[in-house]
Amino acid sequence: MPSAHLTKRQDQVYEHIRTYVREQGKPPTLKEIGKALSIRSTNGVSKHLYALEQKGYIRRTPNEARGISLIDAGTDPFAFDTPPPNLLLVSRTDSARPDRLRRRPKGALFTDPFFLNGADEEDCLFGRAGDAGMARAGILKGDYLMIEEMKWRRVKDGDIVAALIGESLLAREFHLIDNKFHLKAMDRTYRKEVFSVKDPGCHIIGPVRSVMRQL
Repeated sequence: MPSAHLTKRQDQVYEHIRTYVREQGKPPTLKEIGKALSIRSTNGVSKHLYALEQKGYIRRTPNEARGISLIDAGTDPFAFDTPPPNLLLVSRTDSARPDRLRRRPKGALFTDPFFLNGADEEDCLFGRAGDAGMARAGILKGDYLMIEEMKWRRVKDGDIVAALIGESLLAREFHLIDNKFHLKAMDRTYRKEVFSVKDPGCHIIGPVRSVMRQL
């Protein structure tokens, strides 16, 4: 039984599936959903479907092009009894396989919408800082970083980002110079690292929007 509130975009995906099933007598494929809602990649569609499945609105059958079924088409997914956002806590992930970030979560954390800092909760996740390179910016090793996942081309110069370097998740100041990532730590004992934008040894997850820690 569905019990969690949907974001506006999740609601659009859900309503499209429900309408498609009613009109066509079968569920849509990922490509059909993406085309109808102007979602550029099937990975983007999969992210929304994963959220709908986790929140109890659909079931998915693996390896089937139309393997989507509605659990309760009569439920209002956009009701106002909104629970706090529940964001994935990502586990160790290789920078060469960033597609696994959301597939193998370590868990999930509830948070207040305030800490989204204006970001859409669908785009946000938690990771833990792998070192103390940004201690002067208030980010300590082991801190929970709320990250807005986005393409590196959208990241602003000078933003503090979370980056996968190998299998380490590190917070760094981001600069793009001559088509290379320049990742700068605040602590001078950590050297600046430079990567080609195509280097599989580095993946920019996105800007860090908030930091949480236990005292």
